[in-house]
Amino acid sequence: MHLMLVGINHTTAPVEVREKLAFSEAETEAALRELKADSAIEEALLLSTCNRTELIVKRRAISGEGNGGAAPELLTRKLSSWKQTGELPPEVFYIHRDIDAARHIFRVSAGLESMIVGESQILAQTKESYRIACKAGANGYMMNRLMHATFKVGKRARAETEIGIGAVSISLAAVELSQRIFRDLSKKSALVVGAGETAALTAEHFVQKNIGSLTVVNRTYEKAEELARRLGGSAAPLSSLAESIAKSDVVITSTSAPSYLVTPEIMRVAVNIRQKRPIFLIDIGVPRNIDPAVNKIYNVFAHDIDDLNKIVDKNLARRRSETPKVEKIIDEEIALLEEWYRSLEVTPTIKQLVERIESVRREEMKKSSRHFSREQMEKVDALTQSIVNKILHHPISRLRESGDDSDDARFLVETVRNIFNLETPADE
Repeated sequence: MHLMLVGINHTTAPVEVREKLAFSEAETEAALRELKADSAIEEALLLSTCNRTELIVKRRAISGEGNGGAAPELLTRKLSSWKQTGELPPEVFYIHRDIDAARHIFRVSAGLESMIVGESQILAQTKESYRIACKAGANGYMMNRLMHATFKVGKRARAETEIGIGAVSISLAAVELSQRIFRDLSKKSALVVGAGETAALTAEHFVQKNIGSLTVVNRTYEKAEELARRLGGSAAPLSSLAESIAKSDVVITSTSAPSYLVTPEIMRVAVNIRQKRPIFLIDIGVPRNIDPAVNKIYNVFAHDIDDLNKIVDKNLARRRSETPKVEKIIDEEIALLEEWYRSLEVTPTIKQLVERIESVRREEMKKSSRHFSREQMEKVDALTQSIVNKILHHPISRLRESGDDSDDARFLVETVRNIFNLETPADE
């Protein structure tokens, strides 16, 4: 297949190295255009996320690994030179060739190579990298087939297994736990106490789950107002915490306050205002923001970060248990990719091409037979055969001249198969 993949990820390089090799869209496009100008490289794709940077190229068959820009050490050198990182230690890079390169990119799209197993964002990032490759003109018949198979693997993994099911972050686990209690969040109100990164992420998850109303409380009112405005909610001052809690069905706290913000005294006030209707509290602050003693109050149900960690650990274990099912999907798609590549041989393609055209010719002859006498049909038959032979002469000659093992042959065969739709029967 003449594929080569070089890359780094969270398992081979620390964040201070990975961030040095993070490419913007403009940088990615420029790098791919430079690669396309290299005589040793036919196609290329560059995937860059916060946890990985991977460059996959299709080498020209005549170049080998020792010529031009297709050798692994030259590709890693290009990555470093594009970002001006200086020389990076070779052990931070991994290298995959041919079918192993395809298998690796399949694993990436399925979420098996992610820091959090089964995360879904990587599939969209893979699609984006392909879009940029197409924009840069760095794609071709091999990369097109490989990447569409990659997308298929990612979709199948999430549709046919539970690799992406269950919250695996504290913020999402808090919201999913709320949804488990109340089921329909669209009829409930949520209060987020805090406006930092985790609090903001939790608030965003609530909005994505269609929470009925959202209120943000923070020690700095301006920050609460800013977050609430961005998410279509409302803000309230910390001084009115009891009243804000009373209006809410679920309360998430995520602040760095050194002492409890939600005390039994505050909760008793809130519960009385609520007329003892149930209220659900989740404390994801460290140190804790909610006094555990509030659990003793009637219809107050409080959970802390340890409860959420148990949920996250359980979900992660379930995702990991789905790995064999995903690997089976990958094996199936690898087999299909190999079968497709083997089909890119000259002789079977010529045979199918002739059969396809002959099938069309005979079908049209059959439809027209009632308009001609027997003698006339014999002449039409000879005439159409002659026309078909002359039309096919140059394509067949060109295919035979290319030879089975050359990249030129693979390209020509794939082109002929696509143009004449040789993957399906003639009558489809």
